[in-house]
Amino acid sequence: MELLRNTSTRQFWDSNYVDESWIGQQAPGYNILKLIPRMKNWVATYYPGTKIGITEYNWGAEGYINGATAQADVLGIFGREGLDMATRWTTPTNGSLVYNAMKMYRNYDGNKSTFGDTSVSAGGPNPDNVSTFAAVRSSDGALTLMVVNKQLIASSAITMNISNFVNTGTAHVWQLTSANTINHLSDVALSGNSLNTTVPIQSITLFVLPAATVTPPPYPVLTNANMSSSNTFSFKLANGVVGQSYVILSSTDLVNWSPVQTNTLTGSTTNFTFLVPDALRFYQVQWSAP
Repeated sequence: MELLRNTSTRQFWDSNYVDESWIGQQAPGYNILKLIPRMKNWVATYYPGTKIGITEYNWGAEGYINGATAQADVLGIFGREGLDMATRWTTPTNGSLVYNAMKMYRNYDGNKSTFGDTSVSAGGPNPDNVSTFAAVRSSDGALTLMVVNKQLIASSAITMNISNFVNTGTAHVWQLTSANTINHLSDVALSGNSLNTTVPIQSITLFVLPAATVTPPPYPVLTNANMSSSNTFSFKLANGVVGQSYVILSSTDLVNWSPVQTNTLTGSTTNFTFLVPDALRFYQVQWSAP
């Protein structure tokens, strides 16, 4: 039953998961639920703009860690798949394992700190064993990572590679196990953009990565602009930083901009000269992404 509970959450999203209840005994095409994508397709086809919700769900085992990992898995799936509303039937008992699994998302530290509100891509090799969800928290820019180890007899060594997020090199950690206490564990140091650790058997672990403060380089300045009679435009790019890349863009209407060239500064100032194909053209300089 616990193994079935681990896999059955696939019915919310997996277009290849044949349901293991009586539904799976139906004819092909009727034995796969993929419930959230199915409802989204109904909306797109028949009711554009309508919100979707799952208004009665319960994965059982309220007093067991298996029920807690299933609840954490379900909430992560709802967020990742873009469900608009979900209501559980019924409210879990205050202090139960399932109650604390919900608390991991909504009040993990007792100060009403929450999982992020903007879902970002996260994944792993086998969500039946370990499921992973990630979101950025708009209030402080932190990246929150929820790792649910659903395995019945094995801890899990994990390596999480973080991309497109500038972190401070440290992750704060909270964890729920069968002991039914949300513990604030020691911080975990990242190695570059990788987080390596081990999560215990049947556990829910939240990693909170604070966003690093990034100081942008000085704004580029265009000076000494000059247009010659031969449609040659020249200017000086000043206020630069050696090694900083930048892109020069041009436009004929100040709305649509196209890159002209991208370069890397070798000094604080650089001179440019190039032909202008139109009678009227505007230019700007932007720092390119690091």
